Amino acid sequence: MFQHETLVIDDALINDLSQRLNIELRVLPDTARVETSAVIMDSRSITEGCLFACVVGENFDGHDFAQEAIERGAAALLVDRELPVTTPQIIVDDVRSVLGELAALAYGRPSDAMKVIGVTGTNGKTTVAQMLAAVFNVDGQKSAVIGTLEGDMTTPEAPVLQRRLRELYEDGATVVAMEVSSHSLVQQRVQGTTYAAGVFTNLGRDHLDLHGTQEEYFRAKSLLFSSYGLKKMIINDDDVHGRLLGDLSSDRGEVYRFSMSDIENLRMALSGSTFVLDGTSFHIHLPGRQNVENALAVIACSRAVGVADEIIADGLESVQMVSGRMELISHDEFDALVDFAHTPEALDALLRSCREIAPLRRLVVVFGCGGGRDRLKRPEMAAVAGRCADAVIVTSDNPRNEDPDEIIAEICHGFSDSTTAEWRVEVDRESAIRQAISDAKAGDIVIIAGKGHERYQEFASKKVEFDDVASIRAAMEARQ
Repeated sequence: MFQHETLVIDDALINDLSQRLNIELRVLPDTARVETSAVIMDSRSITEGCLFACVVGENFDGHDFAQEAIERGAAALLVDRELPVTTPQIIVDDVRSVLGELAALAYGRPSDAMKVIGVTGTNGKTTVAQMLAAVFNVDGQKSAVIGTLEGDMTTPEAPVLQRRLRELYEDGATVVAMEVSSHSLVQQRVQGTTYAAGVFTNLGRDHLDLHGTQEEYFRAKSLLFSSYGLKKMIINDDDVHGRLLGDLSSDRGEVYRFSMSDIENLRMALSGSTFVLDGTSFHIHLPGRQNVENALAVIACSRAVGVADEIIADGLESVQMVSGRMELISHDEFDALVDFAHTPEALDALLRSCREIAPLRRLVVVFGCGGGRDRLKRPEMAAVAGRCADAVIVTSDNPRNEDPDEIIAEICHGFSDSTTAEWRVEVDRESAIRQAISDAKAGDIVIIAGKGHERYQEFASKKVEFDDVASIRAAMEARQ
């Protein structure tokens, strides 16, 4: 039975972690025995009696804040090198290699007492997680989601994640659908988490600024299936990396594959889709082929953990909308869609899906690319938009530390003699959206891609409030 106890750091714990994780740990002084109920890596959140983890990050080194942590009451430090302090220290080559386990222990290993389902992949994680939670709620199991729509990070840092799992358990949750990013897997943020099942949606081009190559990106995603003892693995058999992952995972546990080829009587509209799978009819309100694929992932996962088809169908139908995921805003004369698509594959799937749903309607797309991220995808985004849309406006999307004009110039290199769409540039995102809505013709579908649910624009020195949906509504009112 789940039980929360104060974490005691002593020889027994250190020996256990060393053996289980196959890492070398030592404590100074060697006679130290520390009791703590919190593990913290953010110096701004230090509490009396905590274990402060000195993580080396991209911009800061936690070891630089060790003295401050001690002065504010930290009971011990987790470090990757010995520091000249008298406070007890746990020393390990890589702080992250043990941080997740210690955080899980400090909060009583809450994932052991719940059904946690990890969802990874390039696209679809948010929608699949939201759909899963809806299905389990209809099944009478109180569910929750940890992911992109619930916090600043898709997958929180280990101490925050374990504390959140603990809070959800205490709130009565029995199922948690968790988005698991490639960053979190490489950085071992989800270490210490027990998973009942894992879902792989697909693999496109993304985060190569971190992983370097597509192969390394796939390896990062596959860690969820190779390093966490999953017994039930739900995998997209229509994705080449999914098939490879399924083959690699077949000797580790039960592999459940899903495919669009399994369904019958597929009917799609902007208002949603219906289809039949194994004799059961399913209806989802979210439009597009990619959301049918997301629903298939949910069906396969729900079946794998024992949920009946009629419950799954009711759960899927209960999801009216997922913020920023083909979110529909209708006007008397035309429709607008807001979507998080920010990779070439995602934008291609989005535009092809709209074309499939409404082959005779004109597609207008507004998009940009974020600063400080994979630059090679920028012209590819333009090539996709120029090939699949009828009109394109290239604009800003979180330029961060880069010059928006330079980002847009790199994007526009992707337009060529084979581009069939009319295209233009409007650097200011709000002006671009206003132009697209103002110029929309009867029957058009105006697609605002890239930011989805985000409610800000990120520049070098600040974040400013910005909401694609609100901008669309304001432009529609101005048009009328």
